[in-house]
Amino acid sequence: MAKIVELTKDEVRICAQLGMERWLVKFGSVDRPNYAAGKANGTLERELQANVRANVAEYAVAKLYKMPWTVPWYPNEEHKNRMDHPDVGTNIEVRCIRTRDAIPVWKKDVNKGAIIVGAYVEDQEYFSSVKIFGYLPVEECQRDEWWTPYENSWRVPTSKFIDEIPSYSSTPLHV
Repeated sequence: MAKIVELTKDEVRICAQLGMERWLVKFGSVDRPNYAAGKANGTLERELQANVRANVAEYAVAKLYKMPWTVPWYPNEEHKNRMDHPDVGTNIEVRCIRTRDAIPVWKKDVNKGAIIVGAYVEDQEYFSSVKIFGYLPVEECQRDEWWTPYENSWRVPTSKFIDEIPSYSSTPLHV
């Protein structure tokens, strides 16, 4: 069963401030074509809101599992040096949904030992309530029936996530 993590106003404020800082450091950068198309047709949310939502989801996972959060604030030119860092702990990638009932798992997530944690920010106004569906090792996310060609990703139904973090969650993400 999914767990609900309630965040305080101060926790949301820090996540929102860091989201704004990330948005500002990327200000004026050019989106990849797939992101630009998604923003243009309304399927992707705007960058500032996406940053806040992602930060809130990642922080909620770190809070629930009592693990460190790898704060995703850095300039674009540092991305090549930090893109392999996990979101939480040593090997947790947090994936958040907005409008669907399946968690996206991208090809870039396919790393030996990675754990995908699915989340949904329930409180769309204040970002203070996050539903954590649980985890799945990335290897278990790659089922043919979940492959979504037009997104080039797997969409894992939220009901397939295990609602605890396994004991091997301290295994390094990148070997």
